[in-house]
Amino acid sequence: MSAAPTHAEPAVPTVNPGRSLAVLTVGAAMTQAATMVASTASTLMFARVFGDRWGGVPPTAGVLGVAAGSIGLTWLMGRTGRRSGLIAAYAVAAVGAGAAVAGALVEPLLVVGGLFLLGVGNAGSQLARYAGAELYPASRKGFALGAVAWAGTIGAVGGPAMLAPTAAAADTAGLPPLAGAFLLALAAAVVAGLVTTGVQRSGTPVSRAGQRKQTPIRFALVSMVVAHVVMVALMVAAPLHMDHHGHGLGTVGTVISLHVLGMYALAPFNGYLTDRYGSRRVLVAGVSTVGASAIVLVGAAHLSEAWFAVTLFALGYGWSLSMVGGSALLVRDVPPAEQLRVQGGVEAWVWGAAALATFTSTQLLAVGGYPLLATVCVTLVAVTLLRRRPR
Repeated sequence: MSAAPTHAEPAVPTVNPGRSLAVLTVGAAMTQAATMVASTASTLMFARVFGDRWGGVPPTAGVLGVAAGSIGLTWLMGRTGRRSGLIAAYAVAAVGAGAAVAGALVEPLLVVGGLFLLGVGNAGSQLARYAGAELYPASRKGFALGAVAWAGTIGAVGGPAMLAPTAAAADTAGLPPLAGAFLLALAAAVVAGLVTTGVQRSGTPVSRAGQRKQTPIRFALVSMVVAHVVMVALMVAAPLHMDHHGHGLGTVGTVISLHVLGMYALAPFNGYLTDRYGSRRVLVAGVSTVGASAIVLVGAAHLSEAWFAVTLFALGYGWSLSMVGGSALLVRDVPPAEQLRVQGGVEAWVWGAAALATFTSTQLLAVGGYPLLATVCVTLVAVTLLRRRPR
């Protein structure tokens, strides 16, 4: 007679976890590509219809959708399993993309709601990395987290690259050009949902009261929020800073592309570092790298284009270390029955803070330029590291 496993860590499936990990990565990549292309198109559309100052409204709605979706989806996953929650997330993203298509054709304000729902779907793609970690034993959870996080490379690079071709196709079909981007987002979300049906069912336990390691949770939460806020604030303001100093659009695009590569391309390597040296060390290294980049950017006005690009790459890489290391800490140091609730809560704080950082960064830039913004970011990192408690 067999009994259900009673050890602290969930039973690791024996049926080809690599296949499920690949499926999770594809689903996350499709959803992040949908989010990126729709966010870019919605910014352009709103700026043309309502003016430049309102161009950031749809993307901000998308970020808020990630924060809200992180809570709602983890609640759902606690009752139906991670796979069902991810499929539901991508279905919501498809509905959001459909609403954005209607916004391009009929009523522009529908795009705001559409981006919010796409954000909920994006929350699923972020939570997918935890689902990947659940497939593997503790010694390889960092690898799994990094593999799924790498999907952001495809989304960030591939999504915007399709903006021009989809606009041309929509125009040929007699539709508003930007409707093509939203139709692509719809197709990508549908593919993500269909592909994710191939993920192995999980035995994720329902969240319930239990003993938690409060200090690791608190440290991971604060560190991930600060790393994300600093990265978002400096990234959002970077194009404006470069434009004010006479850099062309080509240079701006190259710098941001390198920054995004730093964020995602080396995530599997960061997972290896987490497995090899421990999640806490990688998390501290990530926050420190973000802080060091911010220190360099205090003198951004005196940096050459090359050094500015290198620093933005380092900023993205530090963020990647922080996210992979922090996520690994949440799956290794949190009891299984608490993981969904804790992971959803941390993601909600991270993305809610990102929405605030998106708005605040340009305000600080207007008041005191990039040096003031970078100085505030350095202060946030310094306080976080100084308050770090020893293990």
